[in-house]
Amino acid sequence: MLFHLMTKNLKQKSIVSDLNSDLILSYVTIRDRVEELISVLKNHEKNYFKNSKEYYYKIRESEPRNQVEKSARLLFLNRTCFNGLYRVNSKGKFNVPLGRYTRPNIVNEQNLIAVSDLLRSTNIAIKCCDFYSILGQTKQEDFVYLDPPYQPVSSTANFTSYTNREFTYKDLHRLFDLCEKLDEKGCKFMLSNSDSDEVYELFSNRRWKFLEIKTNRAINSDSKKRTGHSELLIKNY
Repeated sequence: MLFHLMTKNLKQKSIVSDLNSDLILSYVTIRDRVEELISVLKNHEKNYFKNSKEYYYKIRESEPRNQVEKSARLLFLNRTCFNGLYRVNSKGKFNVPLGRYTRPNIVNEQNLIAVSDLLRSTNIAIKCCDFYSILGQTKQEDFVYLDPPYQPVSSTANFTSYTNREFTYKDLHRLFDLCEKLDEKGCKFMLSNSDSDEVYELFSNRRWKFLEIKTNRAINSDSKKRTGHSELLIKNY
């Protein structure tokens, strides 16, 4: 969403934020140290193709301290883990198994440089914070897009372990409260979430627009169950 909007108007001011500190660090690294990042990724690529399984689990267990190394680890795991899924356990340890790839694109150099050029715009602020903090940074007519960890649609579909602090039903209520306040403030918001009973029952109390979007689920281990799903887009405009 950020990149789409910025390519439409490079002069507009934007804020991108997330509670996942590793993700935000990667944004900053791509912006400020992309050449170093590409160099480390190329080294990961070389070692991965020597022995993919052994090297993948070695990097998954590693805990680099260096900014570039941490960001390269995140991108490497994203490109080589099962279906690009990001999931951590209660201790914050990434625990997704190795994916089944023949030649994963570990170093997308052209894309990284293009993203770096865009992020260096002085109109983009990158922050690591809870979603509710955006309220104090908005004004009337601002547009806010919210993409939280999705509510599970069944007991076996819980993929909210995006950080070691799971996105709970209480957080969903906080999200609803934020949307109410943004609406009252005169902001335009769009929220994406799963087509779950909890989301529909909570947000349908307001006269906001609901759009059902048909989608596939690439993260399902059973390929037959990856189709026929739907998500919700909720907006107040």
